[in-house]
Amino acid sequence: MRPGALLGPALIGLTLIGVLAVAAACSTSDGASETRTLTVPAQFGTVQDAVDATRPGDLVLISPGVYREAVLVVTPDITIRGTDRNAVVLDGRGGLPSGIRVVDTGGVAVENLTVRNYSVTGITWIAAAGFRASHVTVYDNKQRGIDVFDSVDGLVEQVWTSGSDEAGIHVAQCDPCRIVVDGATSSDNGVGVLVVNAGRELQVVRSTVRSNRAGIALHSTSYSLCAPQQGATVAGNLVGPNGREDLTIGDVGIVANQSGISVIGGRDNLISGNRLLDHPQFGIVVAPFPELDANAPLPEETEVGEPCRTRAFIPSSGRVAVTNWPATGNRILDNVIVGSGLADLVVAALVPGAEPSDNCASGNLAATTRPADLQALAPCNGTATATDWGRDSYVVPDLDRKERRKLLEIDEGVEPLRGPVPPPQAQLPDPAGSPAAPATDPPEPVDLTTLRVPS
Repeated sequence: MRPGALLGPALIGLTLIGVLAVAAACSTSDGASETRTLTVPAQFGTVQDAVDATRPGDLVLISPGVYREAVLVVTPDITIRGTDRNAVVLDGRGGLPSGIRVVDTGGVAVENLTVRNYSVTGITWIAAAGFRASHVTVYDNKQRGIDVFDSVDGLVEQVWTSGSDEAGIHVAQCDPCRIVVDGATSSDNGVGVLVVNAGRELQVVRSTVRSNRAGIALHSTSYSLCAPQQGATVAGNLVGPNGREDLTIGDVGIVANQSGISVIGGRDNLISGNRLLDHPQFGIVVAPFPELDANAPLPEETEVGEPCRTRAFIPSSGRVAVTNWPATGNRILDNVIVGSGLADLVVAALVPGAEPSDNCASGNLAATTRPADLQALAPCNGTATATDWGRDSYVVPDLDRKERRKLLEIDEGVEPLRGPVPPPQAQLPDPAGSPAAPATDPPEPVDLTTLRVPS
C-alpha cells in the first residue's frame, strides 16, 4: 500500500505581473500549451507556490537565496533546478520534516541546489516511476539525505550527502529497480549508502563513501516489502576510511558496523573493482542475517523471482522469533582492500565451519580473509584448491536484539559530530540556460567494462 498523494497549499501572493508573465509563457499562436519556466522569487515568492502552479514538462528555476519551506510535489514530469548549487538553499531549520518530497509522482528531477537541516529527509521520492537527483548537496538532515522508497527508473548522480543518522543515500523496496547511483559522495552518516530489499538493475558506481560509521550496506529485512535484497552491483567505488563510533547505525548492525561494503542477508550481488581503505572491522563482508522478532518468514523461492510489484503481499499475523536471511550467490571480484582491523575479506556463517552457499571471491588484493584461504576455497572461476572452511572462520554473533542495540548505541549525552559544512560543489552546466529535463526515461546502465579500481 502506498501513501496517498497530498494536496499542496493554495497559491498565494501572486502579483498581476507574475500571472501575466506566466500566461504569456504558456500560450502559443494556436492556443496550445508549451513548456514553461516558472521563476522563484521573481514570479513566485516560494518554491512551493511555483511547484503548485506547474504542469507536466515545466521548469521551476530558483534564484540564489535561503528558502525556509518544505516542498511537496505531486505534478509529474517537472524539473526543479537552482541557478547556483551552492547558493540556492532549502533550509528546514531543524523542524520541518522534508525538504523536497515527491509522492506517487513520476518524472520529477531535482537539480543544482542545496537541502539542509530537515528533521526527517532532505529529498524523498515515494512510489515514483522515474526520478533524478543531479548535482545536489544534501546535508545535516536527521534521518536520511536522499531517500528513494518504492520507486524505480531513477538516477542519483554527482550528489553530496552528509550528516544523517540512518543513511546518506537510502534505496528501499524495489525489484527490479532500474536505478543508478553514480559519482556520489557520502560522508559523516550512519551508513553512507544503504540498500534495503532493493536490487536487480541497481548500480552503485564511481562514488566516494568515507567517514561514515559503515560504508555501503546491502540488507534484507522483513520490515520492508520486496525481500530479499538481491542482484545489485557495487563497482568502481572508493570506500573508506569509515568506522566512526560517534554516529548511529540501524538494523544492519553488528556485522556491517565499522565495515566498508557489507552484504547482510543479500543474494546474487556483484561487488567488483572497489578500493577499500582502513576499516576497523571488515573491508568487505558477506553474512547471513538472523533477524530476531521478524515481521515475516522467508518468502517462497518462486515468489523471490517475481518482480516486486506483481507479488501478492500478505500481512503477517504475528512475529517470527528468527528469520534467517541467507547470503548466497554473491560474487566478490577484483577489489583492493587494505588496512582492515579484523579481516579484509570475509564470508561469514551462522555456525563454525559451515560452507557458505555459492558465494565466491576471486582476484581480490586482500592480506587477510576469513575463513583463511577464502579465495582458494570459493573461487569464482575454476575449481577450489582448499577445503577447510573451519580455519579462522567468522561466525555471526548470536545476540538478542537488546544486546545488539547496546553494542551499537552512542554513549548517552554524546552529541554526534556531523562533520564540516560541505565545500562548494561543482555546478550543473548552464543551469539557467538549459531547458527542462524531466526524468521520463530509465537511466542507461553504466558499462562495467569501463570502470577501474579508483586510485
